[in-house]
Amino acid sequence: MKRQTAQEIEADALDWVMALDRSNDARSQRRLDAWLAGDTRRQGAFLKAQAMWATLGEEASGAEVTPLFPAATPRRARRGIDRRTAMVGGGLAASLAAAIGFVLSPQVYRTEKGEQRAMPLEDGSTIRINTDSALSVALTRERRRIRLKDGEAWFKVAHDKARPFMVEAGGVAVRATGTAFAVRRAENGVDVLVTEGSVDVWSLDAPDRKVALKAGQSLFVANAAPAPDKARILDDAGEVRRKLAWRDGRIELDGETLGFAAAEFNRYNRLQLRVTGDALAGERLYGVFSVDDPEAFARAAQVSLQASVQRPSSDEIAISR
Repeated sequence: MKRQTAQEIEADALDWVMALDRSNDARSQRRLDAWLAGDTRRQGAFLKAQAMWATLGEEASGAEVTPLFPAATPRRARRGIDRRTAMVGGGLAASLAAAIGFVLSPQVYRTEKGEQRAMPLEDGSTIRINTDSALSVALTRERRRIRLKDGEAWFKVAHDKARPFMVEAGGVAVRATGTAFAVRRAENGVDVLVTEGSVDVWSLDAPDRKVALKAGQSLFVANAAPAPDKARILDDAGEVRRKLAWRDGRIELDGETLGFAAAEFNRYNRLQLRVTGDALAGERLYGVFSVDDPEAFARAAQVSLQASVQRPSSDEIAISR
């Protein structure tokens, strides 16, 4: 097996720290022990990653610092360091944060309903944020980390192999060095779509079970799925393009249901579409529409599906049979 580089080991170490932060059961500990035993360099990388994670803390907590080495740390990793860590206080932790380049307060960006935003990053990457979305950005000398809290975003990543670019959404993580991909958080899971290059996708609870996606492929990881490697990869560049038509202000339908289309329009507009009846909601539609013109879409549905369209209020369009 190919020997890992130091940068790869450090990236995997931080993945393990985040995994333990989410779930610290006996199975996770056994898998971590096996990973640590696989290379003598991994223990040091793991301790360094714990220090990074502690100084970063919770994004909303400002400068509050959690203990560097909590009780969840495997005994083998803690051996010989407890005396030193007992002396670590807020001042030293802050100094460590400065030394490793971590940001205690990542920048948070939001878009309102109907708003889209293009945002360049200082590393040369670009983020396109879709409607009604929220994300945080933390750039350091060693890692570029995005947390998608709500909604959807497309990332054009500047190539920097020494600083992995990682996006977290729910329990799913996506990592790339130089590529372009989108991530969307839905109520039932996370959608990952790749437009250029390739990315690795994995569950934060299982960082050793990564799935590789290349340009033109997408993967939907349901909330109930144990890990991305159990989900089906869709190899359809046309589907990826259609799902990302929002970047050009469009919704493209290629056999999607009326219910799905109405929900998509409702993401962008105060004027909401309401579909009455399961049979009508299941009717399929084709066409290209502007995201900010639900009235034109309703008229098209009225003609193609022989539906009734009414305006019960100023902020609602009702479509029924």
